[in-house]
Amino acid sequence: MNYDEIDQMPLTDVLNRYQALNDRDSMARSIVILQARGTWKADGSIRPEDYPPLTAAEHLELLALGERLARYYRHPVLVHHAVTAGATWEQIAAATGTSPDEARQAYREWAEGQHQLRLDFPGGTIGLGDDEYAAALEAIERGADGGCRGFLP
Repeated sequence: MNYDEIDQMPLTDVLNRYQALNDRDSMARSIVILQARGTWKADGSIRPEDYPPLTAAEHLELLALGERLARYYRHPVLVHHAVTAGATWEQIAAATGTSPDEARQAYREWAEGQHQLRLDFPGGTIGLGDDEYAAALEAIERGADGGCRGFLP
């Protein structure tokens, strides 16, 4: 399966399939290592044939599943929620493993896209309206001085 196919799956299915493939891969690798070291205990409690190594296609599927999960859990709106709650750019950078400047730039790109989305669908409720966009830009410009306290979309 590729990313586009996996993107259509319910998240619980993605999580379950990722865990199943990852667990099988971990067990298969562990068995091979123990056998190579000569420390494998073939007592029948774990059968190597139950944990075949992943195929190339399954490794690609695992990669695509992981990317789907990463994108879901790394959604930019989570930064927006932190900003609106008053988090500083240093705090956001620490939480995302980036620098404050990188965090602000990524947020700026997201906010611009969300504002354009609202402009593309006037009268709708998706995206950021003019006031919300202005508040987001203000939070970006504050830089190290903190988040945008009191701003709620």
